[in-house]
Amino acid sequence: MAIKKIKNWNKLLTYTGIACCVLFGIFLGAFWYYQDELPPTSELRNYTLRTGSEVYDRNGRMIYIFAFEKRKLVSLKELPPHLIDALLVTEDKRFYSHFGIDPIGNVRALLVDIITMDFSQGASTITQQMARNMFLTLDKKISRKMKEIILAMRIEATFSKDEILEIYFNKIFWGEQNHGVETASLYYFDKHARDLTIAESAMLVGMIQRPNYYDPNKHPEQAKRRRDMVLTRMYKSRKITEDEYNAAVATPVNPKLAGGNRFSRDYFIEYIRLYLEKKYGTERLFEGGLKIYTTLDNDLSTFADSVMNNYLTRVENSGGFTHKYSQVPKEAVNIDTKYIQGGLVLMENKTGYVRALIGGRSFKHNKFNRMTQAKRQPGSAIKPTYYTLAVEKGYTPATVINDAPISFGSGESRWTPQNANMSYRGYIRMRVALQWSVNIWAVKCASDIGLNTVNEAFRRFGIRPYSNKLDDLSAALGSHEVVPISLISGYTAFPNGGTRVTPVFITKVEDMKGHVLERIGTTRTKVCSPQVAYIMTSMLQTVASSGTGASSRNGYYWQNAGKTGTTDNYNDSWFIGFNKAFTLGIWMGFDNTKVKTGSATAVSIWGPIMTKAIRLDNRGRTPAAGDSRYSFSEPEGIVQKNINPRTGHVVSSGGIPEIFIEGEVPPTVRDTLRYNFYPTSWGYQDSFE
Repeated sequence: MAIKKIKNWNKLLTYTGIACCVLFGIFLGAFWYYQDELPPTSELRNYTLRTGSEVYDRNGRMIYIFAFEKRKLVSLKELPPHLIDALLVTEDKRFYSHFGIDPIGNVRALLVDIITMDFSQGASTITQQMARNMFLTLDKKISRKMKEIILAMRIEATFSKDEILEIYFNKIFWGEQNHGVETASLYYFDKHARDLTIAESAMLVGMIQRPNYYDPNKHPEQAKRRRDMVLTRMYKSRKITEDEYNAAVATPVNPKLAGGNRFSRDYFIEYIRLYLEKKYGTERLFEGGLKIYTTLDNDLSTFADSVMNNYLTRVENSGGFTHKYSQVPKEAVNIDTKYIQGGLVLMENKTGYVRALIGGRSFKHNKFNRMTQAKRQPGSAIKPTYYTLAVEKGYTPATVINDAPISFGSGESRWTPQNANMSYRGYIRMRVALQWSVNIWAVKCASDIGLNTVNEAFRRFGIRPYSNKLDDLSAALGSHEVVPISLISGYTAFPNGGTRVTPVFITKVEDMKGHVLERIGTTRTKVCSPQVAYIMTSMLQTVASSGTGASSRNGYYWQNAGKTGTTDNYNDSWFIGFNKAFTLGIWMGFDNTKVKTGSATAVSIWGPIMTKAIRLDNRGRTPAAGDSRYSFSEPEGIVQKNINPRTGHVVSSGGIPEIFIEGEVPPTVRDTLRYNFYPTSWGYQDSFE
């Protein structure tokens, strides 16, 4: 019996020896056959990882990478030990002892591949994975496997173990265009890789083999099971303690996805991409290692996006909407635009820096930017532009015009403007007309100053109406389309003492060596005098405090001014408001202009968003209501007089206070029924043929 066992062992050893010789011969043959197809050692040493261009927000935090492979390089020394341990126990536990391949694992995998002709076995070491990702395809062929083994041995002869690990961590793909652990960490957890916890490290390592399948956002249950498997291996290998293991397993799967909503900033990112790609070229932008410093406040953008979407969701749920955003599938992309939309721009008045730009409900669902690409009717939000020039021509907040029905033209060309509520107030002052957005008053004012002046106002405010038919007075009611951001930036003229600023998105661009390629400063354009700007600001304060824009005060404590806008049939809803420091313009409506906005009003969310901007400006603190940074300052040349609220005349006693530009104060007269039409041409004339 013993002799028989010895013979069997001899047979086994003989066959094993023969198999090893055969495999060794195969390996030598493959090495000789494939060596000319593989990169030489010099190419390995000079190999560089492609890095894209990094985008930073106003606080110096990297928020995006323009790249074919999104990657931000990080050294091995910066990575936490538990991240390295998680990788080794999961992917290659004998990494520091082998020479690039795991002989036992590779022989087993190779034999199975040959027998089954499936070529699906893994058993690749970290070095083999790196060889495959750097130089080879993912084809499941025995030739590719042999090349992988040979190349892995060359890599081991060229680089130290730590260098291999560092390249691996920076090369590996983690889903959603993220390459490298630093980029993945920023994307999934909104933190640097050096700050990853044990649980987060285990989750990222668990994603390596199947990043989409184990994506914690898309498949949280699958991601948790895989993460816990990695944690178990770490515990059994004594890389973490029992307490650390229990705490990590108990940690919920809750990726932050780069600050909560990575899509909130994407309209901003896409806007600057178009500019940068045109100027620097696609290759340099996506592979040139540029550093792009922007004006974006990422935290404010995320907050504003959340406020806007939550509000529009409530509006949809209130009834009357056939299509609701809550019904959109989570993974849907490039959907049609049958849902109510919204957008906003928040700018610094002094610099023009755009702190937030949101062009729709979701960039993922629809990439059309409604703030920079759309052409919308501004409605009554256009009125302050030509009212400004009316004040230049002698109008005052006390100027009285009769709010009564009127028609222009005759026959088929006859046009009869109407107030929004179909009611008329009679003789009212300019301040009151703006406060309640009275259309008849506005049209009569535009007729009085002339359409050439109205068009001049559009030009000064940087508005380019997209219509060649600017010879009709409907322009006074915002019937001609404008690009929203142009109108919003035009409003900066009021808090800036008559000077508007052009929106700025990028402050500086550097090359990969830190050389400044360009600096983008502030472009200022004179619109009117400081006195005229202050008069307009004062009247717009009345709009925001007690007029159509009073809802803007929702939770807002500082001075503000602004104007609402609603187009025919409620297709658009606007509110453009400002304090001394910031201007925030909001639009809501449908891409299909035939659909009504319903109960959605842009003014409703202005207060919370502006309040957030002020608090972020003060590192989370709430400044006093009278803080001079947000309060309007009166220029020289402004006087205050008491007037009769019905006639607009200055009175010697009684009346209500009103402000005027020095030298343009109405005369003091007795309180009579003689209404002050000066400087308008409108007397008791109620029609204009």
